[in-house]
Amino acid sequence: MNIFENKRCPRCNTKMPKEIMVCPSCRLNFVKFENATNAEAKIALKMGEKDRVVYRKGCPKDVSRTKLTLLTVFLGFMGANNYYVGKTHRGVFFTIFFIIGVINAIITNVLNLNPSGELWEVFTFLVLIWGIVLFMWIIDIAKVALNKFKIPVSLPW
Repeated sequence: MNIFENKRCPRCNTKMPKEIMVCPSCRLNFVKFENATNAEAKIALKMGEKDRVVYRKGCPKDVSRTKLTLLTVFLGFMGANNYYVGKTHRGVFFTIFFIIGVINAIITNVLNLNPSGELWEVFTFLVLIWGIVLFMWIIDIAKVALNKFKIPVSLPW
């Protein structure tokens, strides 16, 4: 069997022939998966029903790819794209570290810090964290551009 004739289940990662419509391991129906919506996933995640949510690459029918791209490019460093698709924990992470970075930059300019002392070590650590967040933002931009950004969807049961 050719490697291009196989697919993987997005829920359990089982490898199977591409003709199969239901995963033999987790019973995921691929037709329902293609029609799953992000709006239902947001509700399921808020209610703590993570078992109903599957992450898919590419935009489901109720997520605008244009809006996702614009949010990622222009406001992704604050987590806007993550809030849009319902990944609130990741969005909060981005928002908190964006705010910390802004406060850090303001304090550094107001205090006119010299490169020495304990305060400078804190500043260096926060800049490192902010750099990691900005790197994650650039990765998100690439994932959205290449249609690899994983969006939560919920299957109708």
